[in-house]
Amino acid sequence: MNPILYFLRDIRKTGAVAPSSKYLASDMVRFLSEKTEATGKPLRILELGPGTGTLSKAIINVLRPQDKIDMVEINPHFCRMLRRKFSHPGMNVHYADLLEFRPEETYDYIFSSIPYESIPKNITRLMWDKKLELCKPNGLISYYKYVNFNYFRCKYEKDLVKKYCIDKTLVFRNLPPAQLFTLRVSKPESTLKHIPTRKNLASPIRIAQNKPEKVVVTATA
Repeated sequence: MNPILYFLRDIRKTGAVAPSSKYLASDMVRFLSEKTEATGKPLRILELGPGTGTLSKAIINVLRPQDKIDMVEINPHFCRMLRRKFSHPGMNVHYADLLEFRPEETYDYIFSSIPYESIPKNITRLMWDKKLELCKPNGLISYYKYVNFNYFRCKYEKDLVKKYCIDKTLVFRNLPPAQLFTLRVSKPESTLKHIPTRKNLASPIRIAQNKPEKVVVTATA
């Protein structure tokens, strides 16, 4: 199904009317591309909310056979699309909620297309804590915010950007234009020990398809 029609059918499952552009994707993988050219060490990559795969394509294009990439997507339609669309020996697509994702190892790079502006602040904080937990020391986290939403609803997110941001890039060739942030997490700090259970969350989001009782958070490109 056309991504825009899919968005209109269920607006709460997607973060934007149009997928991120190839120009935004190219800027997001710049640091990863430099790293793959400079080291022979296998890298572990995590992509959150790959959606229709614009960013996924840019990531896979710079990965080597020895690198690994996990994609975490809550929309089953997009999961099937990604599995059909891409092929890499180290690629795994997970139909999962980020907050319930339990990988065996942490990651060198985390890419995110999660639409924080449409998510309650308490959920945003939990998601950032989860990303910090999954990031290796000195690992990178890259994500973007649309220019018309270029502010931080969640103070915790704003503080993390202020502390860890090493690069900000304004990408005009995107619909709408986007501000790209890259953070280097020198020492991951997490408050995950005290994460409340789903039923105790103050502002849950019910988005899971075919599982109406489950609280999940959407993330798409």
